Amino acid sequence: MALVACAAIIRRSNRLLITQRKPDQTYALKWEFPGGRLEKGESKEACVKREIREELGIQIISPAFYCTLRYRMGKSLLVIHYFLCKVTSGRIKKLEVEDFKWIDPKQFDDRALLQPDRMVLRMLLIDL
Repeated sequence: MALVACAAIIRRSNRLLITQRKPDQTYALKWEFPGGRLEKGESKEACVKREIREELGIQIISPAFYCTLRYRMGKSLLVIHYFLCKVTSGRIKKLEVEDFKWIDPKQFDDRALLQPDRMVLRMLLIDL
């Protein structure tokens, strides 16, 4: 059975927002695009909005679908839907993340990212 998640690609000028997983989470302290699990009956767009509000305390509007990645992690299949998002209100807080930072994708060493997000970052570099 697949684990389905949604992630936000949030851009400010030429920088992208990434978050760091907490020490007690799977893949502790790894960096990723913010997001989380899709709940039963929830739309993908509602999921990404909820996750960003819960994790970072900010509001986003009109998430635009970017891509879907399927990635095998051990015995599990992970399906992640990525959305280009715009922040409408709020100031970023570390509510459910260890840390966050804005990165220049052209200068960032992507080895710190989880593998699926590393692939998306490389796709974004092509689209820039």
